[in-house]
Amino acid sequence: MQKVKNSRSRAATNQGLRASQKLSRTTFITSRTMDFFNEKELVTQTGHPRHEWPLVFVKEMVDNALDACDEADVPPVIAITCDARGIAVADNGPGLPESTLARAMDFSVRASNREAYVAPDRGAQGNALKTIIPMPAVIDPVGGRLVIEAHGKRHSIRCRADQISQQPVVDDNAASVATAGTSIRMEWNAMQEGDAAAWPFPYWRFRESDGPDRIKSLVAGFALFNPHATIRLDWFGERIEYSATAPGWPKWRPCQPTSPHWYTLPQIERLIGAYITHDRAGGKDRLVSEFVSEFDGLTGSAKRATVLDACGLKRVHLSELAVGGNFDHARTADLLAAMQANTKPVKSRRLGIIGEEHFRVRLLAMGCTAESITYRRQLAKAGTPYVIETAFAMQSRGGARRLFFAGANWSAGINNPFRAFGATGEGLEAVLANARASASEPIALAVHLAMPGVRFTDRGKTAIVIDRDDAEDDE
Repeated sequence: MQKVKNSRSRAATNQGLRASQKLSRTTFITSRTMDFFNEKELVTQTGHPRHEWPLVFVKEMVDNALDACDEADVPPVIAITCDARGIAVADNGPGLPESTLARAMDFSVRASNREAYVAPDRGAQGNALKTIIPMPAVIDPVGGRLVIEAHGKRHSIRCRADQISQQPVVDDNAASVATAGTSIRMEWNAMQEGDAAAWPFPYWRFRESDGPDRIKSLVAGFALFNPHATIRLDWFGERIEYSATAPGWPKWRPCQPTSPHWYTLPQIERLIGAYITHDRAGGKDRLVSEFVSEFDGLTGSAKRATVLDACGLKRVHLSELAVGGNFDHARTADLLAAMQANTKPVKSRRLGIIGEEHFRVRLLAMGCTAESITYRRQLAKAGTPYVIETAFAMQSRGGARRLFFAGANWSAGINNPFRAFGATGEGLEAVLANARASASEPIALAVHLAMPGVRFTDRGKTAIVIDRDDAEDDE
């Protein structure tokens, strides 16, 4: 009986201790800006695992370089350099603006001059440079840095985390330097000078796997899809150059007005909302007529007047299309309808056609046989314009494996972006397998899509959504 009493007494005592030791948890607030400063989030942002980040860097920086040159109407000359301490991409464009760099280093916002527009742009996510800036610190917390040269300044940018506040700290050490264009270099501490295997990606074994080949293939893809560009690659002293085949090649440029026919109602409202928010921050309230003037076919005052009369928005401010935090959908729909009714749809050819001759030059330089080269082009019949170009050839080298290049809007894909399309939803790899064009075959294949408003399944732009079949051959 005494043992039972003692047992009950200990149980009561333990229960009292548990009650007195109960923790009342505090809800802590941590800045979301730290999301860019860890490997997991950068994988989400880029759509690629860490061992593919060298490819991500090259792709994003070449995209930006080509866009900058296209906007300035300058035939691009781009140099990619890889050595034991890092990777650099340099161009002959007008130079990365200081304001753009400042916005990229503000991790609390996303800044983009692409995202709200519907156009045949190389990228439209608004996060490329923002993901590149912290990448060196994640790769090498001690020696990682990003070095940017433009407009007479050299920015040496190091990122770190304040371990107490969990806030990112970006140190920008700027100095004057003689420079032209833009040069962006991702650096880390070299483990063994001159040794490609010393890159800080231990599970991407460059000498034993296809690391160098993937870098070279990505660069070759950009050369295939940009006839006006001269692109040079220096891989640890091994130099490859692709000279421009058509420096004056015509294509849709990022600075050209977009077409109202490329927008749906939600998309035009997204653009209107972006303008309203931007204007409020600058103490401005633009007229609807100013907004209309930025579209293809509506730059003339007579056309604008016709549009405004048709939808009853003459001398109306853009902000008046939003009331109480919501759009007046009827008015924005009338505006879009009037803009579309008074402009002609953009023909597919205006987007830009790479052309058979350019593909032929590049494929011959890759060692393909001239008699095996075939080229095919498809244009949209109606609706949203697009151009699909494919080039195929047999390689002359014995034991060669398949060379495969795929991309959209003159940007080369790191991996195959055409994962699913058509009524069956099967991807391009399934189509190639059925055609006995697997990775072990000695062929070369290039597939390119030019189209406004290309939709991606993720922020890393790794896979394209294609649900259209209304195309016709254009011989």
